[in-house]
Amino acid sequence: MLSRRQEREQIKKSLGFRIWSVAFTIFYPVISLFTWIFTGIVLLFSGLSRGLVWVLKGGRSI
Repeated sequence: MLSRRQEREQIKKSLGFRIWSVAFTIFYPVISLFTWIFTGIVLLFSGLSRGLVWVLKGGRSI
């Protein structure tokens, strides 16, 4: 039976692990950028929604 350390070393040598490592390295910036843009869009629509509620309430606090 292999120890955990030996299992990890064996997994790191596999083709699937290497492919995943390269794909993750390439796509991480893309995923990060998408997350940043999506967060900005949500923030924008949240502000528009709060502003619309403020206008519909006649300028009173939300």
